[in-house]
Amino acid sequence: MKRTVVTIFMAAALLPPAAGASRIKDMATVAGMRQNQLIGYGLMVGLKNTGDRSWNTPFTAQTLIAMLKRLGTTVDVTQLWSTQTEVSQTRFLQDVRIENVAAVMVTANLPAFSKPGQKIDASVASLGDARSLEGGTLLITPLKAANGETYAVAQGSFPMLRKTDKKREIFDQTPTQGIITGGAIVEKEVHNEFASKTKFTLLLDKPDFTTASRVAAEINKKYGDGTAKGADAVSIEVGVPPASQADGLAFISELESLEVKTDAPARVVLDERSGAVIIGEHVEVGNVAISIADMTVRIRREGGAPETPAAKEKLNVIKPNANITELVNALNALGVSPGDLAAIFKALHSAGALNGELEIL
Repeated sequence: MKRTVVTIFMAAALLPPAAGASRIKDMATVAGMRQNQLIGYGLMVGLKNTGDRSWNTPFTAQTLIAMLKRLGTTVDVTQLWSTQTEVSQTRFLQDVRIENVAAVMVTANLPAFSKPGQKIDASVASLGDARSLEGGTLLITPLKAANGETYAVAQGSFPMLRKTDKKREIFDQTPTQGIITGGAIVEKEVHNEFASKTKFTLLLDKPDFTTASRVAAEINKKYGDGTAKGADAVSIEVGVPPASQADGLAFISELESLEVKTDAPARVVLDERSGAVIIGEHVEVGNVAISIADMTVRIRREGGAPETPAAKEKLNVIKPNANITELVNALNALGVSPGDLAAIFKALHSAGALNGELEIL
């Protein structure tokens, strides 16, 4: 059997590529500046016989009747509702034809500092067995927060879906859920006392002690010692200098523009389907030999005796001081499949030869 040997010489130390600096606003947020999730239950009407089927979703008919009653419309059969038994009421709901109506759940994210009258996107998803919501109209639906209070009201038309091209498939279309752009109007503001604060806390998007320390140091360098202090791997406590307390907005705007060099953990991200590999800095590979299928991968540090390929073997020698990027390039040059590439990195990680985290997508 023909075997392929890949030999990679690793230097005793690998210098990571220089990392660029990022603005504080791109890596952290101010505590309290958070979105609030809203939810509501409503009806989608105007469907082309693709809505809920009453025998499976009687709650849709019940909601429709209740809505019509609130709007002052009398449904004749409801006059006998109080005299009907529970069984007959259920049968009635199952007999109502509602194929052009669908019960839906509506959700939205209320951004921080949203003001009444502003528009936000509303996500709509079928709750029953509707086949499609395309072309329907969402009737006015109150959106409530976890405290039970209404903060927005949604209403609007469900978007028409694009048709699938014969030459390509569109996978991001689901006819029973979608987004109504600007479909909700904010009715109530979330109370926030941020403007009156003389101190606040920055929260890193990705916890890291080194980055937190660097952020605090950069702020102190700009505004003086004691202005900022790292509390943990996520939080940096910042005091607004007396000279800036009259205009806290300008202070935060200036602070967010400060650039800090982030420190990311050594990580390799591998997409098994496409074979794409994303390698972070600080990733090193130790001494190890891996055999998979008809391929052998040997990784050893510089200074070892040169290898001579055995009969019917092909030897690929990589220059000294090679890094993990050159390992990937060598494997790709040999036509290694995405599946084998994933197996190799898994084996490297399991053997302890990959100095860093391995994330498989």
